[in-house]
Order: sequence, then C-alpha cells, then structure tokens
Amino acid sequence: MIFAQFGLLLLAVAVFSAGRALPHTSGTLDGAGANYTASSGKDELLGATEDDHFEFMTPVHYKLEAFLMKNYSKRLLPRRFLNESVKVMFSMELYQIIEVNEPSQYMLINAWIIERWYDDLLYWNPKEFGSIKQIILPSGVVWIPDTTLYNSLVMNDDDSTRLLNVKLTPDTQKQSTLVELLYPTLYQFSCMLDLRFFPFDIQACKLLFGSWTHDQKSIDYQIYNETQKGDEAIGMDQVIENEGWYILGSTVNRIEKKYECCANKYTLLEFSLFIRRKPLFYLVNLIAPTCVITLISIVGFFSSSTINEYREEKISLGITTLLSMSIMIFMVSDKMPSTSSFIPLIGWFYTCMMMLISGGTLCASIVICAQKKGILGNRPQTKTMRWARWLGRLCRLEMPLLMKEAYMEKAKLEKERLKRQSLQKRNRRQSIWQKISRASLSGAISSSNLAAIPKSTSLNTTCLKKVAVDMTNSDIPTVCCDDLEDATDEDRSFVLDNSFSEAAPPKKLPSFSRTSTMVDFDASVYSLNSGAKNAQSANCKKRNLAEIEYDWLAAVIERCFLIVFFLLFVLSSFGINAIGLYYWLNTSPEDFRSSQNS
Repeated sequence: MIFAQFGLLLLAVAVFSAGRALPHTSGTLDGAGANYTASSGKDELLGATEDDHFEFMTPVHYKLEAFLMKNYSKRLLPRRFLNESVKVMFSMELYQIIEVNEPSQYMLINAWIIERWYDDLLYWNPKEFGSIKQIILPSGVVWIPDTTLYNSLVMNDDDSTRLLNVKLTPDTQKQSTLVELLYPTLYQFSCMLDLRFFPFDIQACKLLFGSWTHDQKSIDYQIYNETQKGDEAIGMDQVIENEGWYILGSTVNRIEKKYECCANKYTLLEFSLFIRRKPLFYLVNLIAPTCVITLISIVGFFSSSTINEYREEKISLGITTLLSMSIMIFMVSDKMPSTSSFIPLIGWFYTCMMMLISGGTLCASIVICAQKKGILGNRPQTKTMRWARWLGRLCRLEMPLLMKEAYMEKAKLEKERLKRQSLQKRNRRQSIWQKISRASLSGAISSSNLAAIPKSTSLNTTCLKKVAVDMTNSDIPTVCCDDLEDATDEDRSFVLDNSFSEAAPPKKLPSFSRTSTMVDFDASVYSLNSGAKNAQSANCKKRNLAEIEYDWLAAVIERCFLIVFFLLFVLSSFGINAIGLYYWLNTSPEDFRSSQNS
C-alpha cells in the first residue's frame, strides 16, 4: 500500500514537471493562415506525441496549385483534342494617345489589353478544394497565346508589353477554366496619315492583331467587346484627353487571311481608331501671323502715299516679307512628311500667300515705273486718261486740285485756240510759214512788196507799218505779231530758234538813221521775245501737267492693284481655310467605313 502511494506521487511529480516544460500558445506558420497548436500536459496524458502536434497543415490553394500543375505543360496548346482550336477573345481599352508623329508616320499609344480563353487542362471542381472559385497565378506558368501587333515598330515584346498574372475561373457547365490575361502596353505602330487637309485633318489609324505562329486551326481570335461596348470597339472609359487630338470613335473587323506560305488561314483583328486634330495651335501660331504679314505687305505695296514720291523701299519690303514667310514654311515643313504625292492644304495656303507677295512686289515696281514716265514730259494718251478717270471714279479716287486747275486752264486755252482757228479759216488763205519761206527765197521784203500782198491775208496795214524794214539795210524778214500769236507751237519755236536765238550773237546791222521804221522793228523784236518766254512757260506747264497726270495715273493703278490683291487675299486665305474647316466639321468615321467597304 505504501509502495502504491509512492508510485502515484512520483507520477504526479513527473506530470507536473512535463506540464511546465510544454508551451501553452498558438501561432501562424505561413501567410495563408495555417495555424498550429501546442499540446498541453493534458493532451500528453491522453497519449499524444509532440511531433504529431507540430505537423504542418497544407493550405487548400496550395493543394489546388499543385493539382493544376501536376500534369500541365505551358508549351502546348490547352486542348483535349488536336482538331479543336483555342478561341481567344480579345479586347482593348485605350488609356492615352501619347504621340502622333507626322514626319515619321507613326502613333504611340498606351492601352490595356485583355485576352480571354478557355483552358480545359486547368479545370478543377470547387467543391473538392474548399469552394475556391478563382485563383491568380503567374503568367509564366500557364500557356498564353502569341498575340502580335503586326504593324508594330518595336520588335522586342518586352519593350512594349508587360505580362504579369493570369486569373483562372472554373466553369462547371463547360468543364473548363476561363483564363484572363490583363496587361498594359505601349504600342508604337505605323499609321499612314492623310495630311491633304492639314491642319484640318481626320486620321484613321489601324492596329492589326493576330497570332504570329498559329493559324486558324490552332487559335481563333474573336472580338470580345463587340456586344458589350456597342459600336465602340476600343474602350474609352479610362482615356486621358489629348491636347492635340479628339477621339471620334473606333471600329474592329475580324479578317481571315490566307498567306502563300501557309496552308490554312490566319485570323486577324483589325482595330481602327479615328481621331481629329485640334487646329487651334496652327491657326494662332502659323495661319493668323501669315495672314497679318501678307495683309500688311499688300497695304504697304499699294498705299496712296506714292503720289509725288518715289517709294523704291516697296521692293525691299517685298523681299523682307518673303524671308519672314520662309521661316513660317520651315515651321510647317517640320510637321509634314517628305512626300510628293500630294500638296497639303496649308502648303497651298503658303504658296498663295507667297504668290501674292511676289505679285505685289512686281506690281509695285510697275506703279513706280508708270510714275517716273512723267519726268519725260510727254503726256499720257487721251484714251488712257479717259480710262484712268473712269477707274478713279469707280475706285473713289478723287482727282488732285492742281490737276483740276491745269485741266480747266487747258480747256480754256483750247477753246480760245479753236475760236482763233475758226476765224483764221475765214480770213486767211496763206499761212505765216508760207510768207516767211517766200520772203527768205526772195531775199527782201519792201513796202511795195508788202503792199502787193492781198488784203485778204492776215497781214493788216497797221502791222505792216510797224515792222517794215528797209531791205537795203537789213535782211531780216518782216513778221506780223498777230500772225505769230496765231501760229502753232512748232512754228513759233522754229521761228525763235532761227531768227532770235540767244546763243548766236546778233548780226551787226548797218548804221542808218532811227526812223519810224526802226522803232517799229524794236517793237517787233520785243514781241518775239515775249513769244519765246511764253513758249518756254508753255513747255514748263506741259511738263508739270505730264508729271501730275502720271502721278495720278500711278495712283489709280495703285488703287486698282490694292482692290484686286485684297480680293485675292481674302479669297485665298479664307477660301482655302474654309475648305479645310468644312472637311473638319462634316467628315465622320462613317465616311471612312464606307470608303473601306467600297
């Protein structure tokens, strides 16, 4: 009895010491939430061992991943039968248009790509794995299609795409698993830009996706968001607005194309992105300054300050304007591709502006040339001045006051001249020229000779008494003052040059007594000198009138050029831009679709 009690005491001490040695806490072994429990002294009393209580509990998703990868190969197509094709549903979400490069003809965009397909070899029953209905695995452990952007300018996929993970979702009805691959991309692809209406252009850039290796028998691409997004093939919910382009819409076409190298067809997806340029930058920085420079040049070429002043600086103004225009053209050429198939709309605009400036420079030189013709002293033709007066009234250009006064005086003198001519026709049969010629041939005209002249001539007896000279003492022919006044300008100048030239020294006359005949001779000389001065004054007035007329003629031509060039400027500047604006406002993606279908 004593030994039994002693044994129980030893057993109690052993149990107590063992209970103090064992921990009484619980912890987590992994991130999946697997817990372990430390056995207590009571458990050991029930016969449990320490190793059994520290055994790891494998998580369910670990078991699922091990189950899926047990007999799976990512290098082979995920299909049970070889005659089946994997249907890949492709969708695209546009995030940002980064760049549209006109000279290099390409576009750079940031997009999100989603590819979906069913993998029969990755199916599991959720009931057998703790009702797990979705699992995410790295993209490198499963099969993924070799989707390629055919018109990409980047050959390395690592530079354009970033593959992360795939999401697996089992479908109990199809006994298959839906695999979803989501990844961001930076696509730099070629785009043939139509710049005929630049900067009022609308572009349609295409992205061609498809498998590079597998034909339609292996991979069949389908459009996923055709029914979900309606007419928009590319999602625009997350897009960032671009400062230079509007996004009009997008379309997608499924194409089955047969290549000569392969026996079967390839399935391709052709996405079309329609964008419209925002022309405000080009209107403010290129078109508007060019219009202002051209308009100022035209006004400077044909301003009315040309009258009574030769403005040769107009030529230098035209050359300077052309040089400034070349700077604008350099700015435009940096935005344009090197093509010879067409001339863009802005190219026509700058060509017209340069032609206007060049033509204005040429016409300004014509105006200066017409103005300088007045220096010669030859008046314009009557028909020319008639047209000039008509154009002046049409252009609302008033005739100068000095020119009006000259015309009034000329009209008055013309009226008097016509009156004298009418009187001479009635009273004179023999001209003064004939009288002078006959007197020169005979060598002397005496009083008896003058008396022999018929009374019907214009030489009256009073004049004969004043200018008669004794022919024995003088060989100067006698000329009547009235006849000299009635003579024409050519006759008067001829008489002055041959009879009383100031350059030639006067011939010394023989001495004779100062009689009444000599007094009359002095009177005739004074009369001829007065006629010479009047002739010089008439020539001076004629020259001044010619200069005034040519000045006014140049002003009329200048005003006509101003109106014509202003109309051409309005037609070329506003007309060309109106064509581009009409195209910019009325062209829609449907027009591109109809053109593609046709």
